[in-house]
Amino acid sequence: MLVMAQLVCTVAMYYKGQRNDLQKMMFRFMLYLLLISVVELSFFYMSGQQMSALSAPETDFLEMTVVPCALFILIRLTTPRQKMLRLIAVNAVVYLTAFILYLVTGSAIVYQTTLVLTVIYSLGILVYGYFAVERFNRQLESDFSDEELSLYWLKYIVCLYAGMLLLWLVDTFYNSEIMATLYNFIMIVLLGLFCYFVYRQEDMLKALDNLDKEEKKEGCVKAYEFEGRFRKVFEEEKIYLNPKLNIVELSMAVGTNRTYISNYINQQLHTTFYEYVNKWRVKRAKKLLSSTSLPLEDIATQSGFNSLSSFRRYFTKSMGTTPQAFRKE
Repeated sequence: MLVMAQLVCTVAMYYKGQRNDLQKMMFRFMLYLLLISVVELSFFYMSGQQMSALSAPETDFLEMTVVPCALFILIRLTTPRQKMLRLIAVNAVVYLTAFILYLVTGSAIVYQTTLVLTVIYSLGILVYGYFAVERFNRQLESDFSDEELSLYWLKYIVCLYAGMLLLWLVDTFYNSEIMATLYNFIMIVLLGLFCYFVYRQEDMLKALDNLDKEEKKEGCVKAYEFEGRFRKVFEEEKIYLNPKLNIVELSMAVGTNRTYISNYINQQLHTTFYEYVNKWRVKRAKKLLSSTSLPLEDIATQSGFNSLSSFRRYFTKSMGTTPQAFRKE
């Protein structure tokens, strides 16, 4: 089942078209996992318990190389513009050296040392993943008003990764069919979620690229009252009704630059771009809920939200009650 799941995910990432670095990396990652599973499956079907016992450390070495691969995916998700060739090369050299050293010497110390260091490495990735997701989401909130452009889902992946690591350790030290089954099942879930959200993050990558292109078109701060123009684009022009509004588009509408707008919102208004824009959307939604009988989906659209689910989630978070309950009140 695990091999079949990996095959499906690999084909899915190939079919996606590999239009950006994240998709290319995910396809290579899935292909690499598939090759490891094929090797392990070959050992599994080899006759004789002696061969299976001898092959265990070798297959463990193969599985340990998945740890840095997971780190590369995490870095690519949270820092899309960062180059990683040097990091990939260093990890490849370290694991390849350890593997060759084990094959030459057959030393259990080499195997156990590599295993312990891999566990420590994995724990470091968990810590890094938590803070990287927090940092990148703060960056997205300062640039975009679209809730769909978010990596909060990655926190659940990090939790699954921690569970997988624990089960893998138990399965490695205590050979058990139950543990092996649980480990394979969680791997199937984890890989499926990873591929699904890499599919979803294409919108985020496009938005980041467009943001970079738009930022080059920005002008300098013009000599007029900034705050007056800033209020006008929200109160009269209702720029917040654009569900894909980003901070560069706002700065161009106001006639200033991204940095000035960002500093004003963060330091003067004491909020984020995401929170400020959605506050206006909630304000309009409250008016429509109170004065019309429009369906919630129409209210979400006419308030600038990109989906009904986003509208319900943010409205409830902001008002402490659901849109339906607010309308009844």
